[in-house]
Amino acid sequence: KEPDIYDRFSPARKLIVVFIVAWAALLAPFASSAFLPSIPQIASDLRTTESVINYSVAVYLVVIAFAPLAWSRASTYYGRRPVYLASMPVFILGSVGVAESRTLVQLIITRIIQGAGGSSVLSIGAGSIGDIYRPTERGRAMGWYLAGAQFGPPLAPVVGGLMTEYVHGSRGTWRAFQYLLAGMGLGTFLLVLFFLPETAHHTEHHRLKALNQSGAEAKRGVTFRQILAATNPLAPLTMLKHPNVALITANSAFVMLTTYCILVPLPYTLGPRFNITNAAINGCLYLAQGTGNIVGSYVTGYISDWTVHKWMSRRDGERICEDRLEASYWAGAAATPLTLLAAGCLMQFWTTTPGLGICLVVLFINGIALIGVLAVCNTYLVDSYQTRSTEVIAANNCIRYIASAGASAAVLPLMQAIGIAPTNAIAAGITWGGF
Repeated sequence: KEPDIYDRFSPARKLIVVFIVAWAALLAPFASSAFLPSIPQIASDLRTTESVINYSVAVYLVVIAFAPLAWSRASTYYGRRPVYLASMPVFILGSVGVAESRTLVQLIITRIIQGAGGSSVLSIGAGSIGDIYRPTERGRAMGWYLAGAQFGPPLAPVVGGLMTEYVHGSRGTWRAFQYLLAGMGLGTFLLVLFFLPETAHHTEHHRLKALNQSGAEAKRGVTFRQILAATNPLAPLTMLKHPNVALITANSAFVMLTTYCILVPLPYTLGPRFNITNAAINGCLYLAQGTGNIVGSYVTGYISDWTVHKWMSRRDGERICEDRLEASYWAGAAATPLTLLAAGCLMQFWTTTPGLGICLVVLFINGIALIGVLAVCNTYLVDSYQTRSTEVIAANNCIRYIASAGASAAVLPLMQAIGIAPTNAIAAGITWGGF
C-alpha cells in the first residue's frame, strides 16, 4: 500500500518547507514597502517628485497582483520547485537593476522586473502548504506562511529607517537597500536549490504525457494545444466565476487594503504628531502591526484547525470546508474595523505620549486580526480547490493587491483632504461591507 500523500515528508521536513516558502513570500511585499522611508531621497536622486515615486509603489503592487497568475499556471504544469528556481533570478536581476537606475523610466522598468520575479511565492506558496498538510492541520502552517508575506510591509521600513539613519554613502542608502534585496533573493534561491523538495502531488505535464502515449503526430498536435491551455496565464481568473471564490476574495481584498491604509501614511501620521524625527525610530513604529502578524499566525492557525475539528466531531467525522470560516468571524466583524477606527481617532486627536503607546497596542491587535481573516480565507480556498490551489490563490491575490494598489495611491490625498479619522472610518466601513 502506497503511503498517504500527506505522509511523504517527516514533520521536520514539512517545517523546513514552511520556513522556506514563508521566507520567500516575504520578499515581494518587503521590496514593496522598502521605498516608503526613502521616497524623499529617491525623488531627489532621480530629479522627480515624491508623489511620482509614491505612485510607483502602486505600480509595483499591480505587478505583484498579475504576475503570480502566470507563475501559478506554470507551477500546475511543471511543479512548484522549478517555478521557485526560475523566478528568484528574475527578482535578483530586478533588484540589481533598481539599484543601478539613473532615470525614472529605468526605475519603473526594473521595479516591474523585480516584482514579477518576487511575486511567484504569493500564489504557489499556499499550494506548497496544501500539498504537504492535511486539511485538518494546515491552518497553522498556512498562518505561518502568511505571516511571512504580511511581515514584509512592516519590516521593510524598519530596515530602511535604520539604513537611512545610520548607513551613509555617496550612492545613497536606498540603492544599498536594493543590493540587500538582491542578496536576500540569492539566499532564497540557494535554500530552494538545496533544501526544498518538489511538493506537488501530480503535474499537468506528467498527466499530458500519460494521456498521449500513442501516435506521434497526434501526440504532437494534441499536446501542443493542451500545453497552450495548461499554461494560459489568465486561466486562474476563471476561478472567480465560482460564487464562494468571488465572495471570499472580495472579503480578503477589503481587509488587505486596510494594511496599506495604515502603513503607507504612517511616516506622516504618527511621526510628526508625536515629534519623532529619527528615521530609525519612525521605522520601528511599523513593527507593532508586524509583531501582531506573527502572533496572529499562531493564534489564527490554532483557532482555525480547532474549529474544523470541533465541527467534525459533531458530525461523526464529516468535514465541510465552510466550517473553517467561523474562525475568522471575530477578526472580520469586530477586531479589524474597530482597530482601524481606534487608530484613526488616536492619531488625530490624542497626540501625547500615552496616546502613542495605546496606538501601537491598537496596531498590534490590528496585525493579529489581519492574519485572522487572510489565513482563514486562504486555507478555505486551498481546502475547497485542492487540485487548483495555486490558481485559486493567484486569483485571490490578484484582486487583493489591486485593492491594495488603489489604497496605496489614494490614502495620502484622502487623509490630506478629510483627515486621518474620517479616512480610517471609510476603510473600516469597507471592511464591514466585505464581511
